[in-house]
Amino acid sequence: MDFLSQHIIAPSGQHLKLLEFLAIVTYAIHLPYIAMVIGSSAVAMWLTFSDHEIPNANFARLADDLQRTFLGNPLTMLVLGVLPLLALPILYGIWFDSVPLAPIGYIVMPIPGIVLGLVLLRFYRATFSGRKNAYNQHMGIGTLALLLLIGSYFVLISSVTRLQDPEKWYRLKNLVILLLNWNVIWKFLFFLHAAFAITGAGILFFMFRWSDRATSGDPEYAAFVRKFATGLSLAFCFALPLFNLLYVFTSPDVVFDSTTYLMATAIVFVCMIIVFMLLSGLRAGAPRFVTAAFVALLIVFVLSSSFDVRAMANANKEHATLLEMASEKEKAEKEALIEAKLAEQSGSSLGEETFNKVCMQCHRFNEKLVGPPLAQMLPNYNLESLKAFIANPNKSLPGYPPMPNPGLTPAQIAAVAEYELSHYKEATGGAPAGGAAPAAAPAGADTTKAKTNSHPKQTGVKK
Repeated sequence: MDFLSQHIIAPSGQHLKLLEFLAIVTYAIHLPYIAMVIGSSAVAMWLTFSDHEIPNANFARLADDLQRTFLGNPLTMLVLGVLPLLALPILYGIWFDSVPLAPIGYIVMPIPGIVLGLVLLRFYRATFSGRKNAYNQHMGIGTLALLLLIGSYFVLISSVTRLQDPEKWYRLKNLVILLLNWNVIWKFLFFLHAAFAITGAGILFFMFRWSDRATSGDPEYAAFVRKFATGLSLAFCFALPLFNLLYVFTSPDVVFDSTTYLMATAIVFVCMIIVFMLLSGLRAGAPRFVTAAFVALLIVFVLSSSFDVRAMANANKEHATLLEMASEKEKAEKEALIEAKLAEQSGSSLGEETFNKVCMQCHRFNEKLVGPPLAQMLPNYNLESLKAFIANPNKSLPGYPPMPNPGLTPAQIAAVAEYELSHYKEATGGAPAGGAAPAAAPAGADTTKAKTNSHPKQTGVKK
């Protein structure tokens, strides 16, 4: 993360909102795909094992169809399975810029394991045709790939979940402490159940709605696939609301607002609708609400990811405020540097450029405008006191509105203060500013003329 800290500008408030949106989009693209990869691979291995113990043509055929349907080609694995993973460390690295205690490093740790697991699944798929003759090798590759993927996503999900509790970051000194947390465990179990639920719905969608080539012309196999997929999705959908509620109830209080409560409720509500649609199709004896159930499970993943990202943002509001302040400071310093270079090119100074751009809207040296004449006020200030006043204008004179904060950078404040005092010194023939305040005039005396004659007439500033 040191590389990111050195090369990434602190994000502003708008950038943080954009990061939230990009994180949700990344999860929405990646998690449903990887969930179906894990779910379909596990189901295919179970079907292969069952077929090996008790030969069943439907089991063997469905296992082969699952690998061809869900794993996809290498380009699909790269776009949906690998590239989003590479985006996550960058997104969180920008968000948690300059925070050494955040468990960002744990987000990078599982990426090699996930990539290796996907590569092994390609070998697992390649051995499908000869799995009967090399059964142990085939099952060994698949088992190793699944263990790598499940273990890696346990670490990834744990890391993202732990970002919602910044008060306990200091305790995350090793991987065991990261993983042993009830909130993390409930979230991971929710992910696993959602993976098998969307796998079942995906079987129905891709083999009956997307393309029915695998099931057309064979009513017996089609009926087997429909019942198997519906039962698989239905069984795991029943448990989704339970694990979601356990995850929500064990989350820190700081993550909750009206939006997170609404998302948590919506997940339970959508899961109930999915169960109703699956039961309806099971009772009808034909595929019903297949597309709707699959899309609804995609919505569950989006809602779950949105809850996590929103919860993380709520828990780290103080850090977001510091980032915004740093961003504004950095922006102001860069603007001041640009203005200094422009002033240098135009033959003027930064102080004169800032005075003409900002201060002359309300002030003149010898004329009353919105504010009092500067020639009347500058004798009361030296360089340090004038800089302090410009940075925090906390005085107001009778007959004049309060001076607003001009919003200048420290460099601009110092430059404009030096310019005003030097201009005053030149205009008064070398009389220094910052002395004692002028003595009070006798009661009833006409001070207008005295004030007018106390400073030579000036023609204004250079433009």
